[in-house]
Parts: sequence; C-alpha cells; structure tokens
Amino acid sequence: MRIELARRLGRRGIVALACIAVMSGCSGPITTPVLTVPSSVESTIDDDSVIVYNFYDSSVPPPSHRSLELTVSRTQSRLVIDSYGDVLADESRPTPPEVWSGLVDGVPSLAALRVDGAQEGCVGGTGEAVHVSLGKQVIVELAVDECAGSNERVSDAIGGWIKPARDLFPPTQELAPTG
Repeated sequence: MRIELARRLGRRGIVALACIAVMSGCSGPITTPVLTVPSSVESTIDDDSVIVYNFYDSSVPPPSHRSLELTVSRTQSRLVIDSYGDVLADESRPTPPEVWSGLVDGVPSLAALRVDGAQEGCVGGTGEAVHVSLGKQVIVELAVDECAGSNERVSDAIGGWIKPARDLFPPTQELAPTG
C-alpha cells in the first residue's frame, strides 16, 4: 500500500505531504478565528461562570516552550504551565473579588473584538483563547492567533483584560524556568 501510494504521489507529492504533516504538528491551536457571543453577554454572566484563558507558545524547542491555561472562577484561580503537554507548574490561589468583577465587567468589550483570520503560510506564531461559560452554556468563545503582527491589537486587549488574574501568580520564568 505504501509503495503504491509513493508511486502515485511521486517525490514531490511525498515531500508536500511531509511538509503538511510537519507544519500541522507545529502550528499550535486551531487558527480559525472563533467568536461566539450571545445577544446579551452582561445578563448571562454570573457568580457561577468560569473563565478559561489559554496562551499557546510558538513552535520552539521543548526547553523554551511554555504554554499556559488560567482558569478563573469567582472564588478560585488556577494556573497550569506546560511544555508540549508536560506539566511544569500547577498552582491555585483564591480569586480576589476585585479581580473577578474586573474580568466579568470586561467580557462584553472582549466579546466585541474583531479577530482577523489566519494568514496563509504563517506557521508557528503564538495563539490565545478565551472561553467563558456558565455550566454547559458557552457565553463567549474567542480564539486568536498572532503571526507576523496580525491580531496584535486583539492580543494586547486580551492580555490587558486577563493581567489582573495572571498577576495573582509568579512570572512564568519563575514557576517554570527554561532550559
């Protein structure tokens, strides 16, 4: 079967398939911009909502690769830092009321952000995702990749919004040193 496939594809076809396989393995999260927002975001969020922020690092060698997931509820915040799936740090802290209310108040502005689609041929950039839910109901879902400067404004807005929750924890380099 492999020999028959190789004959059909030829050398160029095999090289093209290999490139696609390598590129898709290094591209990080799904790069299609996703934005789900119900008509009245403010009235949907309450004290039982959960906010999940993900940062996907660019395709760099494992000693330097750091991605993170920050899960925030009204009472608890949890930060998990990993390198290609290997957990390097996992810490929890209470969520101060002012941090929670700031995040909740900022969700409508976050939901209004315009995300540009992925650029063709741009592989290996960083990505971010925000998922706000109430039980099984998705309130906001936003996924963005930043490559060659695309979506920089959106990434900056997300970074500013999540910063008070991220600042509850030590810097990534302190929790999960590189190298």
